Amino acid sequence: MLSQYTTSVRLTLTVALSLLLFGLLSWFIITSQTTQLATNRIKDKSTTTLNQLEEVIRPHLINNDTVGVQFALREATKDVTIVGASLYDVANNLIAQSKHQNSKTQDIENFHRDIVVDNALAGTLSIEVNIQPIFARYSYVFLFWALLWLVFSIISTYATYRHSTQIYQRLKVLTNRLPGTNEPMVDEILALETRIQPLLSSSREADALASGGFYCSMITAFISNREDLDKQLNHENLELLLENIDLCTDRTIELYGGHRLEGSDKNIYFYIRSTECSKQHTLVCLMAVFSLQQLLRQLSVKLGIDLALKWTICSGKIPSLPAFVYHENLFLLKQACQTTAIHLQRDDIVLRSHEYTGDELSSIARFKKLSDHHYVFEGFSEQRQMLLEKQIAYLASVCL
Repeated sequence: MLSQYTTSVRLTLTVALSLLLFGLLSWFIITSQTTQLATNRIKDKSTTTLNQLEEVIRPHLINNDTVGVQFALREATKDVTIVGASLYDVANNLIAQSKHQNSKTQDIENFHRDIVVDNALAGTLSIEVNIQPIFARYSYVFLFWALLWLVFSIISTYATYRHSTQIYQRLKVLTNRLPGTNEPMVDEILALETRIQPLLSSSREADALASGGFYCSMITAFISNREDLDKQLNHENLELLLENIDLCTDRTIELYGGHRLEGSDKNIYFYIRSTECSKQHTLVCLMAVFSLQQLLRQLSVKLGIDLALKWTICSGKIPSLPAFVYHENLFLLKQACQTTAIHLQRDDIVLRSHEYTGDELSSIARFKKLSDHHYVFEGFSEQRQMLLEKQIAYLASVCL
């Protein structure tokens, strides 16, 4: 539910709800504790008052001094919490009584004490205690706490909102400075992760480069009828053809994450690399080659030009450091592709693989063995072919 709000709003609401929950729990605990303390205080007050009255009244009872009893009761009711004090005989007849004249409070509790003289019951002492002042005294603790909690909650919620709003603005500015699409996102942290993900991937790739290099596949397209094209086409048409070939190549390797290398009049070079050797990497390279092959075939039909191509894929582990060793290994892969292409027929796609056998490669595509470690590509499964046709149609709409 809160996902539709910004982080600043969500954080503020979370703090406010947490403080409210804390306040409710604290209110329950403090109320129960203050009630218990007030109850204990009332019991202590009544017990102390009854003890004092009993000691004062007992001699007067022995001497049948009713005036002394009345005076003792009047002295006890001078305490504002003692509303009334009464003495009854054995038959429960009132002997003496003292009460506050203006007291109309309803919060009264009665306490009784039997007075024993010479092991015989001489009377019953009763007091009425006004519990309201005692409870009010302890309620001040709750009111002080409630006020403190309210002030703290308001300050904390406001400070959280101000601070989280500043964080939100800084995240928004940082996100807008990163490369990527400006799609509206309520969650600015998710937007920042979306923008920074490509940079993190590049960082991991750079770490792999520094630690041990890449598994690299060099892909080469050889134009076997280049001399015939020079004879058949004038300079303008030849330049147009080469420009279209470059455009198709660049768009295809961009789609599959490849890197273009400088070629020659007859050759097109690009490579795809990954951090480790895998069938998935080999499959991506085959898909890139097949897509470019079909795209250039459509280009030749569109321009009415016979374009004969042979394709090779040679892979190997390339150390990243030092830099000259890295480039030397790329050059060796290019030479391996050139050597392999000599024995190929038109439109052949040949994969050189020392890591996988033909049976192992059959899980990603159909191959025919050409020689040791060399396999001629024959086709993909029907499902993958349908996927590739959609990608080729997209590339054709962009390039042709």
